[in-house]
Amino acid sequence: MKVFALALALASSLASAANWQLDNSGSSLHFVSVKNDVVAETHQFNQLTGQWDGNSVSIQIPVSSLETQIPIRNERIWQYVLQAETFAAISVSATLAEADTAKLATGQSTVVTLQLKVTIAAETTEVIAAVRITKLSDNTLAAASVAPIMLNTNSFKLTAGVAKLQQLAGLKRIEPLLPVSFNVQFTKA
Repeated sequence: MKVFALALALASSLASAANWQLDNSGSSLHFVSVKNDVVAETHQFNQLTGQWDGNSVSIQIPVSSLETQIPIRNERIWQYVLQAETFAAISVSATLAEADTAKLATGQSTVVTLQLKVTIAAETTEVIAAVRITKLSDNTLAAASVAPIMLNTNSFKLTAGVAKLQQLAGLKRIEPLLPVSFNVQFTKA
């Protein structure tokens, strides 16, 4: 489920030459989990931090900000899947060409393809995502996933943790593929 955090990194592609800071109050990161092949639930991370400096974007997602609407499930995911005691945050980074955003006028947007480097519990995977970047004002950029980004928990070697979660919840199956979507805002620092 931590894999969704990758999607947030995409949004970071908003910045141009100036240093930009992620505005958590205007940002969101959601993912969907499917259990027993038919029950889908939407979850989110409530806290995101990040910056865009030059063409480098980095986002940190505290594992403890995961919200599934079931406290015991939050705790089990923190402990068994995300290993929060050892790995406090998910990180996402990307490189964006300044030309992709430098010429945007207020209200204009562009779609870019980004290669995101996502690290969860010390395992790093790269994913490709289409991100729509919109200039909201001279001081605010927004980035959003164009379509859900499919993340595979197996790519992050989270299989044992997901199996433990499945056992504790008495489930037949937890799908390893997670659709992730995000909408983030950056403001000039």
